[in-house]
Amino acid sequence: MEYRLVKSDRTMFSKYFATYYKNNWFRPSWDDLTKVLSNSDDGYWVFAGDDKAAGVYLPDLSIGLVFGISPYSITTELIHFLKRHAFTTWNLTKELHAYNVLDEQESAYRDAGFVWVGSRQCMLRPTEQLETSININYVDRRPAIEDMSRIAEVFSKAYANGPDEREEGVYADDLVRYFDHVPEKLLKASSVICDRTTEEVAGVCLISIWEGLPLVYSIAVLQQHRGKGLAIAMLEKALTVLELEYPVLRLFVTRGNQAELLYRKKGFLSGGEYHHYKYTIE
Repeated sequence: MEYRLVKSDRTMFSKYFATYYKNNWFRPSWDDLTKVLSNSDDGYWVFAGDDKAAGVYLPDLSIGLVFGISPYSITTELIHFLKRHAFTTWNLTKELHAYNVLDEQESAYRDAGFVWVGSRQCMLRPTEQLETSININYVDRRPAIEDMSRIAEVFSKAYANGPDEREEGVYADDLVRYFDHVPEKLLKASSVICDRTTEEVAGVCLISIWEGLPLVYSIAVLQQHRGKGLAIAMLEKALTVLELEYPVLRLFVTRGNQAELLYRKKGFLSGGEYHHYKYTIE
């Protein structure tokens, strides 16, 4: 089949994206879905003959996402076409990344020579009033700007050698942005857990807002303090405090993070994974 790529109109591309791309992130409304790409000029149509077969988002020399337009689906042949376009148009010499790949698209990418890099999912749970408690050896208090360096240290140590590990300095930069924008009411739902005796920060749960609904911005417990119910206590506190104003709490989890089992145990529902793939020139 012969394919060709045509630049799309922002408004029309946003409507098609909202209709045909799976809402794994639990975006709460049609407006939220159409706003995701409404300011981007990186949307294109893939035509098969005279038919509009797919939409593709091509930001920053990558395949940002692709969706089939009924009755068409994403095939290996179509991914090969996008790969050839990327390498010839962008003069890539080493690799091409593809993000936000849906479960049903994985085989097409693999058959086109891409390899899996990682996966991430959004999970959702109703807020509610719970009987909350914390281990008597710890104390829970509200996060403050003065805690930033200690919180960053917790994230750095807790995420080390895991799927969410990041470069030094990133945690501190993220915390500056967090405290610059977080509303006071969400700090009340957040936690800094300290060892009652040593005053060491043992765990942290930060709640933010995303698309009008609360989101677990980051949650972590140091290795030596795990197994004492601290993560569950922080989540239960957040669910209880947020229930007065918000119907649900969302969070993101990377495949390979053992916390996913804890989230499922606490009733969080997965919307499905988005996958990251990469094609490398041998």
